Amino acid sequence: MEEQRPGSGETLRRVGLGAGLAIGMGVGVGLGAGMNNMGTGIAVGLVIGAAVMVAFTYSGTRMQREEQRRRAEAEAEGESAPDSAGAGDAGSSGHDPREDGPGQASSGSSGTGA
Repeated sequence: MEEQRPGSGETLRRVGLGAGLAIGMGVGVGLGAGMNNMGTGIAVGLVIGAAVMVAFTYSGTRMQREEQRRRAEAEAEGESAPDSAGAGDAGSSGHDPREDGPGQASSGSSGTGA
């Protein structure tokens, strides 16, 4: 069985949960001691910690989606590479048809913009 390591996005999301809780409790205890009202300080600190958790989770989710998109593109290119090698003049001319200039329409579009 192949070992699967978590991607950086998933790791960031997991770290964010613990970091948010730790930061929130630390800030909360500090605020509570400073205000001489531990309950209010911890409550405010946990709100700050929840904001940190949301930030880590959001950025981790974005990273994970980006990794999945890159993997899907790499798999699609890997599957199409053997087929395109025998496609005629694309391999013999040395020109990659995907590298069209900015003024040229791609091979899949009509150039009409629709």
